[in-house]
Amino acid sequence: MKPLYLAESFLSIQGEGKYVGAPSIFLRFGGCNLTCKGFGCEFIHNGSKLTGCDSLFAVYEKYFKQDWQIFNAEELFEKVLLHAKDLPYKPHIVITGGEPLMHYKNHDFYRLLRLLENFFVFVETNATILVDFDTFKEYKNISFCMSVKLSNSGEKYAKRVNKKAIEAICKNAKETFFKFVLSEQMIKESAIKEEIEDITKGHNVPIFCMPLGRNREELDKNSESVISFCIKNGYNYTDRIHIRLWNDKRGV
Repeated sequence: MKPLYLAESFLSIQGEGKYVGAPSIFLRFGGCNLTCKGFGCEFIHNGSKLTGCDSLFAVYEKYFKQDWQIFNAEELFEKVLLHAKDLPYKPHIVITGGEPLMHYKNHDFYRLLRLLENFFVFVETNATILVDFDTFKEYKNISFCMSVKLSNSGEKYAKRVNKKAIEAICKNAKETFFKFVLSEQMIKESAIKEEIEDITKGHNVPIFCMPLGRNREELDKNSESVISFCIKNGYNYTDRIHIRLWNDKRGV
């Protein structure tokens, strides 16, 4: 069994999606099966130029693995309790990445979910990993945000869209919704509505659209177009509150 790597953890508010604004403890696991170079976020690491999403420090194992920490389930649970110890309530637990479901069969990852049974647990996933809900039944007790990647991610369709994985989540999870990342340019130049309809067809779950924005400037550039797109097509708009508040700062 591969070690379970944590890229970072912190207490903040949920900045995106259905539970925007909710106080949350974030556990960001290292490793991803996509790079999403089309999102255009750049990072120079030891002289190497890396391109991808705004969390690429949790994506490129080759370059950042030495910065990740290995934890077992009990140690991760203690970290959660430490973040929450002075709070008079239980915050949401957001399990994110990278792509956290790459670890869904990992003993410590799965045991962590059991230890967190008294918390509201929320997994952010690109929905490309087919989860065996019958064998790993604990996943039926948690909520999922399916952030399926569109063509603007730069990934090929066959790699970024797994309809069997999406169907399994929609059929078995306690709760789920879609979240798509759009830009002004993509709305003008691409058949976005058709892409979204293709991915969501047959699933009666909420659809959220979010502006691409690694910083306030990019977020401002794309927000109005995404809002108009949502109004026109009946989708839910979600902003990126953490970007509005803290720009491109990490750990918030």
